[in-house]
Amino acid sequence: MPKSIIYYHRAYRKITGSGRLFLLELVAVTAPLSLALLLLYPAITEQMSLVTQVILSPYYPADTIKVVEKSFLFGNVSVVSIAGGYPTALTSLINFIVSTGLVILLPRVRKTKNVAIFVVFLAAVNVVSALYFILSPSEFPYTATEFSEHYVKSEICMWLFIPFILGIAFLPLPASFLPKMVLIVLTLIYSIVLGTLRYAIFLLILSKCSVIYMALLFFAFGPLSDFVYVVGIYCFYASKLAHRLKASEPVWKWVY
Repeated sequence: MPKSIIYYHRAYRKITGSGRLFLLELVAVTAPLSLALLLLYPAITEQMSLVTQVILSPYYPADTIKVVEKSFLFGNVSVVSIAGGYPTALTSLINFIVSTGLVILLPRVRKTKNVAIFVVFLAAVNVVSALYFILSPSEFPYTATEFSEHYVKSEICMWLFIPFILGIAFLPLPASFLPKMVLIVLTLIYSIVLGTLRYAIFLLILSKCSVIYMALLFFAFGPLSDFVYVVGIYCFYASKLAHRLKASEPVWKWVY
C-alpha cells in the first residue's frame, strides 16, 4: 500500500554532522572514562568480589570462599577463590546424550526458530564439554578459581571497550552531547552491576553443579554476551531519536 508521507529518516537520507567534532567528542568521552577505569579497576573488582562473597556465603561453610589478588595490566584484580565441583561419569554421559539430542532434534522445529537456534548453540558447546569429561576427565585444565580470574579480567576489558564502541555509535547522532555522555556512563554502571550478579551465579553453578558447564557459561552467557544489551541500548535510543526527528529536514541529507 503506498504511503502518503515518507519521513526523512526512511527516505535514503543520513544525518548531517562534522567529522572533526565527532573525533573531538569521542576523545572527550573515551579518554576520561578509560583513564578512570584503569585507575579504579582494582577497587571496583575488590568490591565486586566482596559482594559476590557475601552473596555466596550462605551456601558454603565458613572460610571456603576467599578473595585473592591477581596481577593484571597496571595493578592487581581481586577475584573469588572457590572450589569447583567435578562431574561423575554418569553426569557427563547424561549431559552428552541430552545435548546431542537437542542438537539433532531442535533444527526440525518450525516455530520459534530463533530460540531453537540459540539452544542448539548452547547444546553444541555442552556436547564438546561433556565429551571431554567422558574421554579425559582428569586432564581438565581449569579450576573454578582460574575461571573466576579469567571472568573478571574479561569484564575489565569489556568495561574499557564500552565507552569506545558506544561513543562511535552515539556521538554522530543529532542530539546534545550531555544525554549521550550520561547514557554511556549509565551503560557502564549497568555492565558492572550485571557483571557482579552474573559472577556470583556462575560461581554458584560451577561449585554446586559442575565445572562441566564452564565453557557454556563463559562463551554463551559471559562477558561476550554484553554486546546484546549494548546493541539493544543503542537501537532503542536511535529508534526514539529518529522518530522524534523524522520530520526535521535540516537534520537529514541525501546519502549520495
